[in-house]
Amino acid sequence: QSYVTDAFGVEVDGRTNVATEAGKFAASVDKIFTAGDMHTGQSLVVKAIRQGRDCAREVDEYLMGYSNL
Repeated sequence: QSYVTDAFGVEVDGRTNVATEAGKFAASVDKIFTAGDMHTGQSLVVKAIRQGRDCAREVDEYLMGYSNL
């Protein structure tokens, strides 16, 4: 929904998903990350779970400077 992306002020791509660099989960606004349907659109649950784990690793690295995930 656009009200979510508007509320956080993040950029969206041509498919109205939150825009990120290829292979990354950080949005255009500092400290905002995205995964799953808001990152790549509707897809398989298994793919969303994988992205959630990958996003958690990126957030951990952002916060701690490294990740054990």
